[in-house]
Amino acid sequence: MAEELKTYRGNCHCAAYIYEFEAPKNIKPTECNCSFCYRKAALWYLPKAEGIRWIKGDVKTLTNYTFGEKTFHHKFCPTCGVQLLAIGYAEAPQPGEEKEPMMTGFNVRTLQYGQVDVWKVEKEYVDGKNYRSPYKVPKFTGPEPKAVIEGGKLYTGSCHCGAIRVALKSKPLDDKATELVVECNCSICSKLGITWSYPRQEQVVIEGEDNLSFYMFNKRWFAKGFCKTCGTATHNAAQPIPQGELDQMSEKIRGFFDPVSKVAPINLRIFNDLNVNDLNIKHIDGYNEHEPRYVEP
Repeated sequence: MAEELKTYRGNCHCAAYIYEFEAPKNIKPTECNCSFCYRKAALWYLPKAEGIRWIKGDVKTLTNYTFGEKTFHHKFCPTCGVQLLAIGYAEAPQPGEEKEPMMTGFNVRTLQYGQVDVWKVEKEYVDGKNYRSPYKVPKFTGPEPKAVIEGGKLYTGSCHCGAIRVALKSKPLDDKATELVVECNCSICSKLGITWSYPRQEQVVIEGEDNLSFYMFNKRWFAKGFCKTCGTATHNAAQPIPQGELDQMSEKIRGFFDPVSKVAPINLRIFNDLNVNDLNIKHIDGYNEHEPRYVEP
C-alpha cells in the first residue's frame, strides 16, 4: 500500500522564492554537524524529484556556494540570506556545466509555520564534520574588543568562507554560563537558524564588513547581517529610530527595544571552539509574540 503523502510549502523570508514538495506526513529531517551545516543549523529532507514544484522564483538565480570537493552546492536567497536547499553531485560539475544532481535536499527550517516544529521533530544525525578533508578555520586578524571582562575569554569565529571574521570577549560560554542565549522561532530567526547572544557593543569586533549584506523587514528596526558569499548569518544591527516613532512605542515594545538596541546581538554558531548544543538555550516564541505577524506567502 502506497504511503499517504502531504504537500509541504516553504519559502525564503522575502518570498522571492516559494516551493512545494510531496512527502509523508511525519518526516524525519537530518542534522549534519559539518562546518557549514552547523553554522546554518540546517535540517535536511530529501523529497523525491518528481514531487518538487517551484511556485515562485528561478532556482538558477539563488546565490550558489560550494567548497571543499565542490560536490554540494548550497543555494540561498541573495536578498534575505535564507538557505532553501542544497544540491549534491556524485562528481563536481565544471563551471557552466549542466549536470544531473544526485540529490536535492530542502532545509526544513524554511517550511512555513506549523508544518514541522524544528525544536521537537525527531531527527537523524550525520557526522559530516569528520567526512572528507577537515575544514580550515579562517583566522581573525583584527584588534581585540576593548571590553574589560573579569575572568573573560576571547572567542573568534567567522562566516564559512572567511570573508567575515568576528571576535567576542565574554565570560566563558558553557553550561554554567549565566549570559542569555536564545533561539527564537520568529519568521526570520528560525529560517536562518541563529543562536543569539547579547554582548555589549564594546565586546565585539567584526572584520570584513564590506562583505556583508543586510536584510530588513516589517518596522525595519534591525538589520540581519549575512555574508554575501556563503550566506552565513552573523549579527543583528540596530537601526536609528526617529524620536517620534520611539514615543509611539507601547511600554512592552519599548521595554524590548531599548536594551536590545544598546547591545550587539551575535550568532554564536559562527565561533570556533564553541558548540551551542552545550549551552543553556532559552527558546522564545517570537513567531506568535512579535506583531504584526508574518504573512506566509
